[in-house]
Amino acid sequence: MTEENYNEIECARCGGTFHMELTRCPHCGVNLYEPEEERNRQIDALTNVRNVLRLPLAILAGWFISAFIGLLLYIPIRFAGAETPTPIFISLLAAGTLSLGAFAGGFLCQRIHQSRSDLGTFSQVGFGVLLGVLVFLTEGNLWRVASLAGLVVIGAASFFGGKVADKMLRKAMINDLFAPVMKSQERYEELLAKVGHDREVAERLLEHERGITPKATRDILIENAIKRWERDNRV
Repeated sequence: MTEENYNEIECARCGGTFHMELTRCPHCGVNLYEPEEERNRQIDALTNVRNVLRLPLAILAGWFISAFIGLLLYIPIRFAGAETPTPIFISLLAAGTLSLGAFAGGFLCQRIHQSRSDLGTFSQVGFGVLLGVLVFLTEGNLWRVASLAGLVVIGAASFFGGKVADKMLRKAMINDLFAPVMKSQERYEELLAKVGHDREVAERLLEHERGITPKATRDILIENAIKRWERDNRV
């Protein structure tokens, strides 16, 4: 094969051959390499679509898990006995089981959305309360004091479920933010231990590494200094 053939490629659309340095097929005009700006626009578009869909999907997922867990716990217990339970038992049972579901729904909604949203919070609280209203209406217990108090508990459980998830997400973000700093400090303490906790010696080792790799970050300098010390002091 000649050198000219080595420099030629075949178009995937029309099968024509042309020089590999060309970015467009001279036979059919198709672009061989997607422009970087176009790729970035497509990535931005996909990101925007995900951001737009994330909240409604989070809300729907929260609604589903609220109803699933709440009713899954309520129905078997409600109809387990042969005798008809008392109204106060039904109110307490519904309030307890639906509160667990509402808490899980609020938690899941916030975990999926991963950002504070009043719409998401109100939707979960409203759905939990609505589910409680439907259950109490079915049982004929809606206007009892215990049932009305149960609706408040259900709404509060959904609200606090979202708050717990938000707190966990913020803690994870803080840990991710400071984890590299903590790791770097741990490695620096390890370097100090190797040189007898003499900071002047440790800093001289880092300056030596900086002279070898001036553009290296402090983390890399510490790692290189530890490796060099271990190599030079190997028994």
